[in-house]
Amino acid sequence: MDRRITVLVCDDNIAVHESLNAYLQAEGMDSVSAYDGEQALQLLAENPFDLVVLDIMMPGIFGTEVCKEIRKTSDIPILMLSARSEEIDRIIGLEIGADDYITKPFSPREVVVRIKTILKRVQPKKESSQRLTGGNLSIDVEGYEVRVNGKLVELTAKETELLAFLLRNAGTVVNREELLYKVWGYDYLGDTRTVDTMIKRIRQKVAAVSPDFSIKSIYGVGYKFEANL
Repeated sequence: MDRRITVLVCDDNIAVHESLNAYLQAEGMDSVSAYDGEQALQLLAENPFDLVVLDIMMPGIFGTEVCKEIRKTSDIPILMLSARSEEIDRIIGLEIGADDYITKPFSPREVVVRIKTILKRVQPKKESSQRLTGGNLSIDVEGYEVRVNGKLVELTAKETELLAFLLRNAGTVVNREELLYKVWGYDYLGDTRTVDTMIKRIRQKVAAVSPDFSIKSIYGVGYKFEANL
């Protein structure tokens, strides 16, 4: 029997746990509750989870700091919650490694839909198993493993998918709207700044291993992957 999907929900509001747990159970998923950042980090160190729902405003350690700590050792998908809706909050959440962002008040049903969409993206599909190469970049699509010059680069699942899509379309300018549709999914409610933020993170991570390829910004249009000859 396959292991049930288990989601770690970290929020200091008991009502959030009750509502999300009910909807997750209805979809055949389990949830484990953490009520502050320290408890979340301890549970993550001791148990396997498939995704983390992480509130930003919590007592003790803020969710942003928890996200940074998680990203030091894990690429587990993270869906951030926040009572604030300013664009800068969304950008900060994405810059530190969150996969998606939703503001309060929210519908538990929408949160569960977002969770299912993220999990569907990150779960490997055997029928799409392949290795992509471009210059000294190699991507194991099924294993979500990225290597540059033979050295493993720790990218999140979403970063890997974005880089793989650009590599598949090497030499072609891909606009931000298409990247949102193809990588994040048709039901993603974010804006094109999401793409810019993730491209920035990918560039920073691969820079240390001497890439012979580049992700070029085409002003007013989008991005293009080019292997440097």
